[in-house]
Amino acid sequence: MLERIRIISNLLDVDPFWIWLLIGLLILLAIVKCLYPWKPEWKSKTTKDKDGNEVTTYYHLDI
Repeated sequence: MLERIRIISNLLDVDPFWIWLLIGLLILLAIVKCLYPWKPEWKSKTTKDKDGNEVTTYYHLDI
């Protein structure tokens, strides 16, 4: 694996540190996404009333 990172960094003409930093940040992002998944809590619906005004109604999602 170390050899592949060196080859990739040579192809991209960058220091191997940046490749390692990118890999580390991607792993950290995956861990955070697993620990704190994003779920929508609210839903909005925009309609027009009989006078032509836009009315936005917000619903709380019970998930």
